[in-house]
Amino acid sequence: MTIEELTLEIYAERALTYFNSKHLVTWAVNILTLGYESNNLYILAGLDNASTEEREIYFWKSIVDLKLNIEKSEEDLMENYALNIAKKAIRKEVSIEYAFSQMLKIVFGSGYDYRYMAFYEIDEDLDYLKYDNSPLFNNGLTLENSKEFILEEMKIFVQMESLNIPREQREKCYCETCKNLTSPIMKNKFQLKKPFKYTALACGICGSDKLKYSNNHDVKRRIIEQSKKK
Repeated sequence: MTIEELTLEIYAERALTYFNSKHLVTWAVNILTLGYESNNLYILAGLDNASTEEREIYFWKSIVDLKLNIEKSEEDLMENYALNIAKKAIRKEVSIEYAFSQMLKIVFGSGYDYRYMAFYEIDEDLDYLKYDNSPLFNNGLTLENSKEFILEEMKIFVQMESLNIPREQREKCYCETCKNLTSPIMKNKFQLKKPFKYTALACGICGSDKLKYSNNHDVKRRIIEQSKKK
């Protein structure tokens, strides 16, 4: 990683709900490894047992020494951090458990931004599976395959973000009748019991209610492939 990427990651972590100041020490060590030097960097790299206040002092002194002026909004910082942490998980540089915990912090820190909600839904489903043995959002997710499932979600997340797929496209369903990706519509349906009339989501192309929804990994892959062709 470059000095800018390492520093953006630190800025993003600081914007989350909880930040361990020991990461500032790790940051200093990583910057020194890249070949940058300053007295303040060396001091910070050795503050394993220091207070957060002392680490913060030498972090900001190091930023001045390095002449870093990174102006990013909190949203941009979290976006960069989410991509970096997902890529690290894919490359096995961090554990799936750690990456997933960080993505959940991003969910809460971003105010439940739609781009990160899949990880919140997985977390909810893992709780459901512990007590009800049935997921609410993600069919196919089990306690046994959760690591593989989360890793696949990380891969999908990176691809969707890299392609800058808009929300409207990400929320499309797959119609098993006409075999198209579609924006679902509400359709009136009838049955021989109460309520006799009810509404349900249906394909916006052929009207079928045989839909696979946008939280399905297969549907997400279809959305990615369609976006690549544009």
